[in-house]
Parts: sequence; C-alpha cells; structure tokens
Amino acid sequence: MSRDSAPCGRRVFAFLFCSLDGYHEGPDGELGWAPHDEEFLEWNVRQTREVGALLLGRRTYEHFAEAWTSSDAVERLPEIAAFMNAVPKTVVTRSGRVTPWGNTRVIDGSDPNAEATRLRTESAGDIAVFGSSALTVTLLEQGLVDELRVLLRPVLLGRGRSLYGGLQERIDLTPGAVTVFRSGNVLLRYRPSGR
Repeated sequence: MSRDSAPCGRRVFAFLFCSLDGYHEGPDGELGWAPHDEEFLEWNVRQTREVGALLLGRRTYEHFAEAWTSSDAVERLPEIAAFMNAVPKTVVTRSGRVTPWGNTRVIDGSDPNAEATRLRTESAGDIAVFGSSALTVTLLEQGLVDELRVLLRPVLLGRGRSLYGGLQERIDLTPGAVTVFRSGNVLLRYRPSGR
C-alpha cells in the first residue's frame, strides 16, 4: 500500500517480532531471544526513518522508556536511541500514569479511531506501533492498521504470550514483501483486507 492510499497520507503499521511457534514474549515476559544482530539493527535504523510518531501500549512504553533513556543504549545504538527519545510518542493506558519520557502524550484508548485520525493528520511520517500486541489487536479489530510487519525469529519457545492473543474475529491478510536476513530472521509484511 502506498503512503498516499492511507487516510490523510500516513500509514499506521504494527511491527512485532515472534518465535516460530507464534509467541512474542516468553512465558515470564522475557525478550532475551529477540533479534539483536547487526543486520537487523541496520534494517531497524532504516525503518525508523519513515516514522513520524509512535503509538504504544503501556507495557511496551515502560520497557522502551527505561531501555532507550539508558546510557548503554545511547552509547551502543546512538541513532536509534536519538530517534526513540525525540519522536512523538502516544501511550495508551487506563491508569493515566506512566514513567515520564520526553515528547509523550497519554491517552485512555477510549476512541482509537479519533486518535489514529489525529496522528495521521499531525504526524511528519508514518505511525508505528512497536511491540504492543494487545493494542495492535484492538487497532486491527477497528480496521485501523494499514500494514503488519512480523519479524519471524528462528526459535521455538514452547510457551509464552501469543502474538495476537485476544483477537476476537478473523482478519484476512494480503501478503506483501518478504525479507530474509542472513541470521535466518524473516520479515513478513501483510496488509489487512480492505486497507
């Protein structure tokens, strides 16, 4: 889907990584099996260049706020850390309380369509939902996701948190580009039908 075909010219895309058996977190929420190789990091830098805003669930937001403000992240991954700390972030949480992090707006998620419309209108680039599987499910069910990006990692976890756990209805997908990394990671792109 071209950028111009999305409402207001900006796409909402969701990016998650998952194990070969369909989990995006291990049984205790662990992410140590996630991709960290140089090739993936270079691709991720390129991906951030098309993003003008982030839309995040509370758990992902809290993880990112801790990770990307650390001196370790700034030293090891300066370009991604600079992006994550500067980009406008919207976090969806019912509690209304989150760790302070620059350029953040907190919403309760009661009107996802209005928020997606606002972001499409105001953002300088596409709107990325990184991680945040429950939020992705909500947006999918409301027809607000233009593209799914799933990085399939060649690992079997056996159990954990299902990639799209909680999805209440079938959503047909149109396949897009496939990228195979030297590490064995495979990036799959899909467009929900009707987008």
